[in-house]
Order: sequence, then C-alpha cells, then structure tokens
Amino acid sequence: MLDNYLVATGFYQISWPDGPDAKPGITFVRPGARESLRVFLCAAAPEMEVYTGELQNGRLVYRGPAEVVEQLRNLAERQN
Repeated sequence: MLDNYLVATGFYQISWPDGPDAKPGITFVRPGARESLRVFLCAAAPEMEVYTGELQNGRLVYRGPAEVVEQLRNLAERQN
C-alpha cells in the first residue's frame, strides 16, 4: 500500500546495489530540481528510511515505522 502511495506521488522504484550488509527491501527515488528524495522500505520489518540529497550519499532524515506515512507526506509534498 505504501509503495502505491509512493508511485502516485512521483517516486520510481529503482534497483539499489546489494552489499554484504544490505537489508532486503525496495528502494524508491523521486528526483528534484536541487536534490533527490530516496525511500527504502524494509522487507523484514515495518520500517522505512528516508534520505535527501545526492542519490549515493544522501542524508538520512527519517528512520522509523512505515505506518508514520504523515512524515513521508510532509517530505514528499515539499518542493526540492
């Protein structure tokens, strides 16, 4: 359900590099004029991570329950 919300608000699902410490999940990105917004939905737990900035070296701005969609809405609706 959250993945449908992300797609509806302009996010694209991307293949993210898997490393030895990588958690299984789905990564979405929404490019902006100045920076991108990247969201990782963890497959093993109901949590997500939200990053802003460069795609590879983004700043972690939220890590927590995926149920807190209001946080994501605030980040997704701001103009970047």
